[in-house]
Amino acid sequence: MTGLSPASPRPFVALTGFRFRLWPILLAAVLMQAILELGRVTAREIYFAGAPLWDGYISVFLLLAIAFQALLGLVAILVMRRLLPVADPHLRWPPGASYVGIAALIGIGMGLVMLAADYWPALTAQTPPNMSYSKAPLDSAGYLLGMITTGLAEETIFRGLLVGMLVVLVPGRLRIGALDLPIAAYLVALMFGLAHWKSFTVDPFYQAMAQQIYAFVWGLVYVWLMERSRSLLAPIVAHGLGNFTEVGIVIALNAIWS
Repeated sequence: MTGLSPASPRPFVALTGFRFRLWPILLAAVLMQAILELGRVTAREIYFAGAPLWDGYISVFLLLAIAFQALLGLVAILVMRRLLPVADPHLRWPPGASYVGIAALIGIGMGLVMLAADYWPALTAQTPPNMSYSKAPLDSAGYLLGMITTGLAEETIFRGLLVGMLVVLVPGRLRIGALDLPIAAYLVALMFGLAHWKSFTVDPFYQAMAQQIYAFVWGLVYVWLMERSRSLLAPIVAHGLGNFTEVGIVIALNAIWS
């Protein structure tokens, strides 16, 4: 007679292959801040230098900042690939399933969640949500263009560069239930939330706190999409559609309820 013992239950949380290193985390934080800020500073200088050309449309600054941040992110990835050849920034067309359809649905859902989290007092009162940019149609169109393309910059920086680097330098995976992601995903998701710290200085506390929470969650979702599609395309789509959905509805509600 063979004695058989029941299989041990699978733990809900499991950490495997983790090796803690502080310096790569600090380096990633410095790179994040430097790229984001240098992109903004360059965009600001060009925006003010050419102010008469765009007649004060703030969306021009947004589009310039996205373009420069994306460019700086790509340059940083080129440097990373030279210094750390095993790092994978996922800058490729999806070799298999693209996950773009799922990413689009996720992005629209994200936009609706952000809308509720950011503007619930105005929504419940049916008053126009506060807009931090011009209501001029051309400026609104520029903002929508900026929102749909945000992922080109932020996914290149956060997922392509920072996750790509930290997966190698701070190895390990953390599984929570069915969610199994590299430690780098959680670290960069935290950085992604902290990158929005200025919202605490300009927005109501509830809105700034909500942004920290959903930015962290979205950061994990973007890595989930990136790993499954083996490409940055799906997270770029989800990121852009999420921002576009929220801002598009805010613009529409301002037009309807004003």
